[in-house]
Amino acid sequence: MTQYAAGPRSPVSDASGGDDAGRGSNLNAARQLAETVRTTLGPKGLDKMLVSDDGRVVVTNDGASIIDRLDIDHPAARLVAEVADQQSFKAGDGTTTAVVVAGELLHEAESLLERGVHPTSVTAGYGLAAERSRDLLGELTVPVDPDDDDLLRDVARTVVTGKWDAEATDFLAGLAVDAVGAIERDGRVRFERITRKTVPGGSFSDSAVVEGLVIDLEESSTDVVTPADLPRELRDATVALVDEQLSIDEPTGMGAVNPESYEDYRSFREYERDVYDGYVARLVDVGADVVFCQQSIDDPVRYGLAAEGILAVERTRRDELYKLARATGGQAVAMEDLTRATVGRAGRVERRPVGSTEVVVVTAGFDEFDQVSLLCRGGTEHVAEETRRVLDDCFHALKFAIEDGVLVPGAGAVEVELARRLRDESTEVAGREQLAVERFATALEAVPRTLARTAGMDPVDALVGLRAAHDDGDARAGLDLDARAVVDAADLGVLEPLYVKRRAIAGAAEAANLILRIDDTIPVTREGEGHGHDHEEDHEHGPGDLVHSTEGYPWALGHSMGH
Repeated sequence: MTQYAAGPRSPVSDASGGDDAGRGSNLNAARQLAETVRTTLGPKGLDKMLVSDDGRVVVTNDGASIIDRLDIDHPAARLVAEVADQQSFKAGDGTTTAVVVAGELLHEAESLLERGVHPTSVTAGYGLAAERSRDLLGELTVPVDPDDDDLLRDVARTVVTGKWDAEATDFLAGLAVDAVGAIERDGRVRFERITRKTVPGGSFSDSAVVEGLVIDLEESSTDVVTPADLPRELRDATVALVDEQLSIDEPTGMGAVNPESYEDYRSFREYERDVYDGYVARLVDVGADVVFCQQSIDDPVRYGLAAEGILAVERTRRDELYKLARATGGQAVAMEDLTRATVGRAGRVERRPVGSTEVVVVTAGFDEFDQVSLLCRGGTEHVAEETRRVLDDCFHALKFAIEDGVLVPGAGAVEVELARRLRDESTEVAGREQLAVERFATALEAVPRTLARTAGMDPVDALVGLRAAHDDGDARAGLDLDARAVVDAADLGVLEPLYVKRRAIAGAAEAANLILRIDDTIPVTREGEGHGHDHEEDHEHGPGDLVHSTEGYPWALGHSMGH
């Protein structure tokens, strides 16, 4: 994708002070990456146009998407990029905030280093400030009633605002609240209950939450059109899940059968017919109304099933097959293991058109295994994908709001209040670490300064107004970027999950401290690997080695949202 030169490569140090050159290069590279995404922060943030080498263009203001697409050369900038990746992975939102704060922490640290403060003192002070910020955030929360849809829509609007216009923001926020409400049980948001489908064509306003599990027939059945005379809707349907192909196995190493006589040909055709008829007979015998096959289904089997009134869906993705098993109570098995005990039941199975494709919607019919699907629409594939990405961010925010039961005011209010309290408490910190705590507070104020700047406000005047309001005891005072005034952020409806904010500040501090502790960058070779332990091969896969699905919700397969 777009080539990104984060900064000059760090030289190999020598005995004449190479550590300063190496550290300076690291700080410069990390700050440049932060500057790249800074102007995208907030509801008035600007977009970036990302142009790949092959001419593809992506326009977005999502920090995680931008950083993910950059070709980052400098190793220190990659460390900051990992902050963005982990913020997106763990919290789903707050990526730009984390990167901007990390860049500011390094900027403030550089001035301390120039004044002779040792990096150890700076990192110690930053560590104290980050830990204290975590505790103080817990004192700035606003309680959440999970049944208050208006409040939850405010949370979703905070995520969406700036990415779409006001009408679209309201629509997507309502859609996100509806989807999360459908998968919330006893105060827990169960992402394994939801599947997302991106269907280009139409408008983003055609996006909808569908009760049931949506299977895309265009993906599943690429060669054979579903017979039109099959019923469009089945009630109380028996569902068979086949975890293999319904075709004739070819001998290993052979792509074709070459009969030497007509008798050989007739024998092969009889064998083939018997196998196909056997598949159909087995499915009829177990009472199947619908069969979902993980691999391909040969034409004779499909037509034989259609003649029996059985809908056949081939190439069902494995994650969807597992969801079908959960939703219907069936088991995904090979044909030889298919029995009446392994089939499942669905309250309803319906074929319906969506745009230029057709889908099958499977509804469980019993609450504990109900699934919902989110159809993300858009005039182009890019718009449909952007719709899904924005809704993903909303899902994260709503999940934390409901499960934590608290929110924090946004619009820069939290950062200014944390900065005020950290400055007040810094006098109790001994030694030069006090200076680092004060600089940490200044770095946090980069968020409201940036929000003001992107909205066309004077950042100095905005920060002065915010500080005055907080000094007067208004801990929820933030910026109304439309009115260009200082207001109560909670009353304005600008609210963010506590976990997202904690994670962003902690991640920024960790990245800054990691880079500050590096005094040089040394290139190494991988020659002689065989003369010692290869740790990469000795490792077992850890918690970070996760499997992601391109369509099914990634958390169902290991995108852990625990916190």
